[in-house]
Amino acid sequence: MIIRYFICFVILSVLPMQLAIAQQKLSREQQRKIFVKAEGLAHNPNSNAYQKAMKQLEGYPLKPYVELKTLSKFPFMANKAPIERFLSQYEGTPLDLPLRKKWLRYLSKQNQPELFSHFYRDIGNTGFTCKYGEILLQKDPTSSQAFELAEKLWVVGKSQPSDCDALFKQWQSAGKRTPDLIWKRLSLAAGGGNHTLVPYLKTLLPQNQQYLADLWLKVRRSPSQVSRLSNFPGIYKEKEAEILIYGLKRLVSHDRDLALRSWLKISKKYSFTAQQLKKISHRFAIFLALKNHDKAELWLEKASHYEPDAELLRWHLAHVLRQQNWQHALDVINFVPKDVSADNVFQYWKARAYEQLGAQELSKTGLQKLSKQRHYYGFLASGKLSEVASLNDNPLRISQGDLDELAALPAAQRAFEFRELGRNLSARREWIFLQRQLTQPQKLTAAVLASKHKWHDQAIFGFSKAGYLDDLRRRFPMPFDNQLHYSAKKNNIDVAWAYAIVRRESSFMPDAASHVGALGLMQVMPSTARYITKQKISRKSLFNPNRNVELGTQYMRYLMNKVDNNPILATASYNAGWRRVKQWLPKQDTIPLDLWIETIPFKETRNYVKAVLAYQQIYSQHLGNSKNLFKALATMEIHPKT
Repeated sequence: MIIRYFICFVILSVLPMQLAIAQQKLSREQQRKIFVKAEGLAHNPNSNAYQKAMKQLEGYPLKPYVELKTLSKFPFMANKAPIERFLSQYEGTPLDLPLRKKWLRYLSKQNQPELFSHFYRDIGNTGFTCKYGEILLQKDPTSSQAFELAEKLWVVGKSQPSDCDALFKQWQSAGKRTPDLIWKRLSLAAGGGNHTLVPYLKTLLPQNQQYLADLWLKVRRSPSQVSRLSNFPGIYKEKEAEILIYGLKRLVSHDRDLALRSWLKISKKYSFTAQQLKKISHRFAIFLALKNHDKAELWLEKASHYEPDAELLRWHLAHVLRQQNWQHALDVINFVPKDVSADNVFQYWKARAYEQLGAQELSKTGLQKLSKQRHYYGFLASGKLSEVASLNDNPLRISQGDLDELAALPAAQRAFEFRELGRNLSARREWIFLQRQLTQPQKLTAAVLASKHKWHDQAIFGFSKAGYLDDLRRRFPMPFDNQLHYSAKKNNIDVAWAYAIVRRESSFMPDAASHVGALGLMQVMPSTARYITKQKISRKSLFNPNRNVELGTQYMRYLMNKVDNNPILATASYNAGWRRVKQWLPKQDTIPLDLWIETIPFKETRNYVKAVLAYQQIYSQHLGNSKNLFKALATMEIHPKT
């Protein structure tokens, strides 16, 4: 049987010369149909139908995928030559991984160490990497490369496959598994990895250190255990300090006062490294600021002395803005390092602080500078100045010759053919592979080419990754226009807002699926769809662009009804849920809208609202409305919850 299929592959290699099959020039559409048929014949490569189909697919970009399917079906030693040719020709491409994986598994089972080493590549398979390390040690029992692989694979916070047992045993026998590495793995497993690994790792620790493993599990189950110093005997203070830092960081997220009291006791008994102090101060500062805690300012100041990052500095600013202490806001901004303070958020609030302090000329100068730029803060600045929003649209011009040259690349052809067949996942794999091979100018050409093919998500991602953001028509396209206009009108919502939501949610990728289960263009949750329609909605229907837009815009109207027709609150609700958004409303006094947005507790929602508002302005102007939507936003206020 194996020999018979080997002969088949030899025949295929000379097929163009020896098979006398009358062939007319086939169109791409005809070849697509033949390709689908050939996939079904891949398990029987000796059949006349298969050989005829492969002849007809000569020159077709996806022909290698039929060969891949056949070779993957028969990864036997008799087919070593065609497999090696295929893997050599397509190494690193999406065609490589499926066959290499099956071939390496076969070679491992057949106990072919030399061939396994020859064909081994790091393809993200831990078992294969362990097998490779084992082979290295067979050749050289002191191989430093093998020991480095073993250490890298062993010091992780999860269990590894049994394929690694032999490598780990040799690594351990060579004396490479030190107590420090055991502790490091224990910390990874207990501090966020697979905690069920901890009891095993406990047995590897010296007897007098095994209590530390129990402490890790106790604090992992209940971070409040750090408040009971009787749990910590102080025998191995450095290791206990690591557990305490982990517990305090978790505790402050849900019981700030207990965390603060615990820290007062702990800091008197334990010494911490500068890095640990930085971690704890940053964590405390941000979580106290989130709740507007009366100790927030103290910790924000303290954290600022430990190389503050941009997020900490932004929260320090947000905290003083929430107090509407405008002079303090200026002081915070002036303290920020120049490379950070140049960011739009700090420049905008500097101008706003000047405005509130009566320095109108300084405020106007700052706002005028910002208003020339296309982003959320630029639009806010132009709105406050009652100016037209600046889009700075500068379409990229790429010659047809450059477009044709890139489109002719094999990976590009394979990607576009998969698109024609409706196999979007395979198309994206090929397109992502293509991106890695391109120069910077070619990446821009690829973005334009994707846009030309109405592959909007890859055009959007391409421009972003290449750093060219001024081609607005391609970065903010308007597909699905009939359905979006119809559904927006039906649900009495702004069509520019609907476009902005789609752009932010999926970048116009109809088959988008998030890790939490949101699906389609507008990332509608199946449970949400069922709730608003009062009927069962299939996952498949949510991938239908028209149905998804219908449900997504209906949900936007539902949210508007929940938040008194406030589109800003509805936008935040689309991301975080309307009940949570209502909890974020001020308790007593009204606050300016821009200030409320700046102090949204969830970073994801805060950035989401800013992005959608900016996108809405761009789409509004694309749709022919020159009005600056931010003019109204600049004077809006958020009222206390009732």
